Parts: sequence; C-alpha cells; structure tokens
Amino acid sequence: MTTAAPVLRPYRSPDDASATLATCRRAIGVSAAEVYTPEQVAAWLGPDDVDLAAWDARRRAAWAVVAEVDGALVGFADLLPEGLVDMLFVHPVAGGRGVARALLTAVEAEARARGLTGLRTYASRRARPVFERLGWVVTVDRQDNTVRGVVVPNVEMRRDLTEPDGSLSDRWDEPPARPGRLRP
Repeated sequence: MTTAAPVLRPYRSPDDASATLATCRRAIGVSAAEVYTPEQVAAWLGPDDVDLAAWDARRRAAWAVVAEVDGALVGFADLLPEGLVDMLFVHPVAGGRGVARALLTAVEAEARARGLTGLRTYASRRARPVFERLGWVVTVDRQDNTVRGVVVPNVEMRRDLTEPDGSLSDRWDEPPARPGRLRP
C-alpha cells in the first residue's frame, strides 16, 4: 500500500458490505488486540457468521462513508441521526496514515450540515487516543462495559461542534482530506 491520501466516498450498498465487515473484524482482531485480552477480543468480534444483510442494513440506516487508498477500502465511519458516531474502523494496514482523521472530518462536516451541535461515540482503548487528538473529550469511563458476558472497557466521548474553531482541520499542520460533496 502506498502513502497516498485516502479518498472518501459514500457507502455503496450492498457492494461495500463485505469489505466494511472485513475491515471492522480485522481492526478488532489485530489493532484492538494490542490493548485488550484475547477473551475480550473474542467477545467483541462475536460469531464468525455475521449476517451480511443485517450488517448492510445497519450501514444503510446511518450516514456511512468509506475511505479508499489505491482503490482498496481501508476504513469506514457511520453517523446516526442523533449524532452518534456508531462505527469508526480503519484496517491495520492503513493505520497512522490519516484515514481516521479524514473519516471524522467527513462525519463532522455532515453533522454540521445537518445542524447538529455535537457528536458522541463509544471509543475503545485503541481508538480513544485518536479521538482525543481530534478534539473529543471523555465524558464517561465505562470500565464495566460488557459484551457477550465479558467486560470490555471503553469510554463515552463527545465532540462539541459549536466551538468557532472546532474544525478538525485546525488541529493539524497539513489539511485533512476534504470530502466536500462525496463522489458516488
């Protein structure tokens, strides 16, 4: 994979279902395994036989955006109508290359366009530093978060969109990918 900037586009149903699911599972299985126990990772991953139609329906129910590098899907994010960033996953091969930043910039732009004044998410131990670098703050430390009977700690985080200087692009020396209108 090159160091090319990520290209953002809307989620395409059903074409992107398999790739987004694979990205999610790989991110949990590899990246999250750096900060969670094997038992916690297994609980988070859940069964191998995920219903792809249900997965696709969940993406379609949200405002979903994907990131590609060299034509390969390497990340995605979902924004629910109430301002919840339901999912943000980046494939481990693309970690540290600005993919999460580009996706969150797109999510923030969409939220502002919808008139939302804030965003929230539930971030894993692995994702927390990424969100914090982008101006999110921890509101609840959820040490007792349970997934399939296993404690998998995470944090609830919020992002205030009413700050006059709240744009994610203001937090970096180089500008993030600017999605503007995402291309189909």
